[in-house]
Amino acid sequence: MKYNRFQELDMMRGFAACWVVAVHFWYFNFLPPFFGYSNFLEYAKVVGPASTIAKFFPLPFNSAGNIVFDVLNVFFLLGYQGVHIFFILSGFGLAYSRILKPDESWSIFMRKKFFRLYPTYWILLAVSVIIPRLRADLFYGYFDWWSFWRSWIILDKAIPFSWFMFPLIQFYLCFFLLFKYFKENSIRQFLFTCFVIKVIYTFLVLILGFNFKVFSPILGDLSYPGYLAISRLFEFCLGMAMAKVYASNPSLLINYLTKPVTIAIAIIFEILGIMGSFEFSNPKFLGIYFPFGLCFYDALLGLGIFVIVFNICRILIKSSDLTTRFLTWISKISYELYLTQFIGLIVIPKFFTVVVRGEPSLLTASRAILLYILILQICIVNACLLQQLTNSIASRFRLAMGSFTSEIK
Repeated sequence: MKYNRFQELDMMRGFAACWVVAVHFWYFNFLPPFFGYSNFLEYAKVVGPASTIAKFFPLPFNSAGNIVFDVLNVFFLLGYQGVHIFFILSGFGLAYSRILKPDESWSIFMRKKFFRLYPTYWILLAVSVIIPRLRADLFYGYFDWWSFWRSWIILDKAIPFSWFMFPLIQFYLCFFLLFKYFKENSIRQFLFTCFVIKVIYTFLVLILGFNFKVFSPILGDLSYPGYLAISRLFEFCLGMAMAKVYASNPSLLINYLTKPVTIAIAIIFEILGIMGSFEFSNPKFLGIYFPFGLCFYDALLGLGIFVIVFNICRILIKSSDLTTRFLTWISKISYELYLTQFIGLIVIPKFFTVVVRGEPSLLTASRAILLYILILQICIVNACLLQQLTNSIASRFRLAMGSFTSEIK
């Protein structure tokens, strides 16, 4: 089967990477000092994990500067949705690759995918251990050797913000089962089953974790249940379903995603998904926390934001060649960008003034934009260096293995 390059998805991958860097910069480097806290942990403890209107619009709408700041705040805070895009794209890419090569053995297919993920992670982890300043930030500042050695296998959040790799590896391990069920059932039945499993699992984990602390020693902070792949099942499988449609008829998927009714539904899902993270969607009865909203909100967000960003990318392809080229290029280093972003987040507050108390809000917003551009540049340089280092080591390894096997023969 012929491979058809899907430029919009390449752009979305690049956009998602930049957006995730944005939300981490905003949460960890900007908001704590802006509200007078010395670090993110103090800020997070006070504001809590739940979304509120005040979180999205912290400043009153009484000046142009405040309005600009609030709009910027909303954009940066929603950057976590880049992860939803990433999981959908991962499901799409994995399923599409398999559809194109149905006769390739599963061992060869999976070996290629694992070698795309693991070596880069191992190299960055090794480099981080060698450099003391980076080592201090491994495991979010709680470095211990037992967790370190364990992280070489299961990728247990050793490198800050790399948690997404944990569920991704799990998807890779069970992909052959997912693909088998995927082939034997209709797309509608496949997605419905995945959605039900995801909602039930997330609800049970959250209700047991938050109320009875059942999983805390194993999973840690359960305000992020996505560390296990099953909680991201719907997003990943949604990407698989799109791959099946695209492989059979590319124009059919594009036409469906660009329909006005599809865009309208996506916006509604986006709003409902955001509302699902609000406190009123996750009430307490008789002292017991019921996470009704949190059990489904990321599934709605995943579908909603994917359609919205897809259509934005189509508009950019027609209107801005420079932006199209930039996002497409970023997609080629997006994986390395995810992994190395923590280095940029370390550098910025060490050498630059992030917030000046008492300055006009418009100036603060301008400062934030400039610092974000700077941190993105730092991350891009680090990502390119890591990619070059990985490719160099991999090529030398393949050359050495080729020489070794030829000598044996």
